Amino acid sequence: MASQTLKSLDTAFGYWDLRPREIVEPYDATPKSVPIAITGDPGGEVMFSSTHPDVVRVEDGSLHYGLNPGAAVIIAEVVVDDAVVSRRYMQVDVCKSAAQTFPTLVPQWQASGYVEKTSEGAWHFRYFDEWFDDQDGNIRVTGELSAVVDLDHNYTLVFEAWGQIESFLSHSRDTLEVLVNDEVQRRLNPDWDTYGDPQNPFVVGRDVFRVPLSSYTGEQVTLRFVWDTQDEFLQRFDGWFVDKLRLEPEGDR
Repeated sequence: MASQTLKSLDTAFGYWDLRPREIVEPYDATPKSVPIAITGDPGGEVMFSSTHPDVVRVEDGSLHYGLNPGAAVIIAEVVVDDAVVSRRYMQVDVCKSAAQTFPTLVPQWQASGYVEKTSEGAWHFRYFDEWFDDQDGNIRVTGELSAVVDLDHNYTLVFEAWGQIESFLSHSRDTLEVLVNDEVQRRLNPDWDTYGDPQNPFVVGRDVFRVPLSSYTGEQVTLRFVWDTQDEFLQRFDGWFVDKLRLEPEGDR
């Protein structure tokens, strides 16, 4: 059996475990890599071995699999003074049969700040609109749409987005960003700052966006849409709309 060692970075003494505990995916002949997380304090060096290294192996602190179909068990052993004192196991099953499928997930979203649901079911990231000064400004606003999900498979966050935002500095103002925990995955604004007529909006056409989440497989994460006008100027536009949010399993499309 192939083996590798990995040090724990957690200092919570007394209990330890591994993440992910299990990976089950359809075979698509695509190499994949998933980081291994050790929780708690094993109390010694952890050595990894695979029952079938041609199916899955541990290298550089990550699981590597996908090139060959099959099932294998990763055995993690804590060694102290040349003796094994405890074990943990991870199951990896790369199914060649197309019968193994995963459902599309629809997370339970929570809104805060200047985010509300429209009567049509879309999420509206809106401006403050109770009063305006003579420059169509009022106050800077922020808001967030978030959901906690367990990623037991390689998923992609899929959604539709559109809107009207400030046309002057449209990359840097009226921003809507997609984050996993605190890590920005994508800003939905244009990739560059435009310098249009401040009195006219920059129109973002309705489009489908895809944010891969495979690097977080095996983790519980918080998906976040973070809205920030960045300033108090030019607040008389529609803002952002997001709809049809879902998690699609990779390889099942």
